[in-house]
Amino acid sequence: MLFPFINHWCCKLQQQHLQLWLGSELHAQCSWQPDLPLPAQLEHLFSMLPAAPAWRDSLEFIIDAPHINYLLVPWPQGITRPRELRQYARLLLAEQQGEQAGMKVSFLRSSFGEDAFAALLKKTLFASLKQLASQHRLRLTGCSTPFSNLLSRFGRTLPENALFASTGGQESSFALRWQHRWHSVFTLRLPHGDRLQQLDTANRLAGLPPLERYVADSGLGTPHAAASTREAPENNRDD
Repeated sequence: MLFPFINHWCCKLQQQHLQLWLGSELHAQCSWQPDLPLPAQLEHLFSMLPAAPAWRDSLEFIIDAPHINYLLVPWPQGITRPRELRQYARLLLAEQQGEQAGMKVSFLRSSFGEDAFAALLKKTLFASLKQLASQHRLRLTGCSTPFSNLLSRFGRTLPENALFASTGGQESSFALRWQHRWHSVFTLRLPHGDRLQQLDTANRLAGLPPLERYVADSGLGTPHAAASTREAPENNRDD
């Protein structure tokens, strides 16, 4: 065939499951076992891939907590380069969570000189993901998070005031904006699984008035269009 059909695979690393998606179809999944090495579990998942010509198909990873760390990083005086802010983010994570491993740092829709929304991934895990793609002759297109896909829906302009969330049954992550700036970023283990209650709790803990809420749908298969659920109080809308 002159122009073979190309499959675009998406592997999701979540708190309870590891999943392989092809478009909107869940192709395979397994339960994540925290006590077992993650690379071995991913190798088992990828053993369910169908045979295909080498390097024809592509692969993207969408990684959520607890496999990635989210952090609000203040921009201190004296820092003039993003590279310096990335190093500061690593130090801040070590101070707050005791995480000493080497980290890759990415900033999600953050402006120069302002507090930044950071995602931190262990370099060892990133290397394992690259190796996994190479072993299965898949073209790795990148790694993202449910937040990066959710935020991309807004184009170049994010809401002035909003609560963004990636929710799960045991653990949920939240990023809140207030007056055009990132205000709070945190991950919580909540005693209830009701999504609306989780959003209310996060909004209240941040000490902000009721915000419009946008929730990444971790169950959606397509990796490029994370769905959102929006509860917008009428008294919080812009005229």
